[in-house]
Amino acid sequence: MNVEEVMKDHGFNFSASCAGKASFTKWIKHQGKRAYIAVHDSSGEGFPTTMEEPVRVVLHDLKSGNELEPPRNFGSLSLYLESLQD
Repeated sequence: MNVEEVMKDHGFNFSASCAGKASFTKWIKHQGKRAYIAVHDSSGEGFPTTMEEPVRVVLHDLKSGNELEPPRNFGSLSLYLESLQD
């Protein structure tokens, strides 16, 4: 299974902005507001291409796009996905 299939299994879709940034995103509710989670590579500019790659995870307000919490860094995409099981 490739990374895109694994992310889809966890409810994430591939997304690219008009500014050229790509990530995996998932819409959620956060404190009663519509929000989304964006999973980027460690630079925050692209998307992870392997399960072993370090990732940066950011929670954004759906309407404004503003960050709702500080970004979280994980040593690998696998570790992040495992943290969702908790």
